[in-house]
Amino acid sequence: MDWNLIFDVLGSFLVALYLGFRSINLFNIHHEGYINTLAKKLYWLFIFIGAFSFLGCLHFSNLSDYWLPLIGYLLFSIIICFFWGIVIIDIIRFIRRFIFQRADNKNIVIQGLFIGISFSLFLIGLYCSSQPRVVTYDINVDKPANVESLKIVQISDIHLNEITSKKFIQDMVSHINDLNPDYVFFTGDTLDGKVKPFIDKKLAEDFRQIHSTYGTFIIFGNHEHYGIERDHYNTTQDVINAFKDGNMKVLLDDVYYDEQTGISIIGRDDLSEHRMDLPFLMNFVDEDKPIILLDHQPADLIEPENLGIDVMFAGHTHGGQIFPMTLVVNEVYQNPWGIYQPKDNKRFTSIVTCGYGLWGPPIRLMTRAEIVVAELHFKKQIENKD
Repeated sequence: MDWNLIFDVLGSFLVALYLGFRSINLFNIHHEGYINTLAKKLYWLFIFIGAFSFLGCLHFSNLSDYWLPLIGYLLFSIIICFFWGIVIIDIIRFIRRFIFQRADNKNIVIQGLFIGISFSLFLIGLYCSSQPRVVTYDINVDKPANVESLKIVQISDIHLNEITSKKFIQDMVSHINDLNPDYVFFTGDTLDGKVKPFIDKKLAEDFRQIHSTYGTFIIFGNHEHYGIERDHYNTTQDVINAFKDGNMKVLLDDVYYDEQTGISIIGRDDLSEHRMDLPFLMNFVDEDKPIILLDHQPADLIEPENLGIDVMFAGHTHGGQIFPMTLVVNEVYQNPWGIYQPKDNKRFTSIVTCGYGLWGPPIRLMTRAEIVVAELHFKKQIENKD
């Protein structure tokens, strides 16, 4: 039994019922008559189509790669914003009636407020998803390297698909280059399944424009594998070749040692796959020098901490993207977003980004698209004196 599907269907049904009944009550649409009855039926049809459009896009993606997700996710975003709009209005009405003992004697004001709040949430959601902010972390690594410090830029969860515009990627590249990074890390879900949009839009030529002192690295997330599982013409090697064509070093259960910086970078395959054990990969690094781990899903922070990883970069969570999923990821992950250091071990640092792109609806509520900048400062090497 697919409990996730049951949960999604139930959630969509409850959203539709609450929004439908409460908005009808707010606008006093109770009069009988053919025209009014037809309008209510059409209204309910719109509500239910909108509430279930997200599931429709997921389960009927074979019907259309462009128009179905474009319209479906946009419609779902509008429904979500109107849902939270009616929730806010109901809270306001409750406070007026039961705390301040005031009736809604000016219903037109409440109606206008509901429409204004709903559209404001939609515009805020679009802004937070399309205008990424730069989040900077300052980290001390208690190991010597061949350099005193490094500036690392992390990008995750672009979810590049047929809808993604070339300008979106070009703007991302411009943002990265403005930061003058030493390393650039893409920590998974760069693709939203298929590699075809990456190739068809010739995005490799845009990724090649990224300027980093010591290189750009990329790992797989679960969505890279989704495309491989569903399309025989979308193999693992096809994805690797596409990323390499974009001048990115692909780390798929692999270790890279940079002699220039004295840094070891471990890139793991996604948690959803049969991947190599981290203790095995640790056999190929010098534990006396800084070790960076790239792992798409931040499911386990205890193992990398115990094995001597210095800094772990992850994504996947989107920070929840849309409330109340923000609360869900807070319960699921030890570090759902931001920076985390154990109280008893300041030598390990976990950084989880809420992502640059989107999955599904083109809005963010209670989160914002971001680029992570990690300033790493290393312990000074002790010079040998004769």
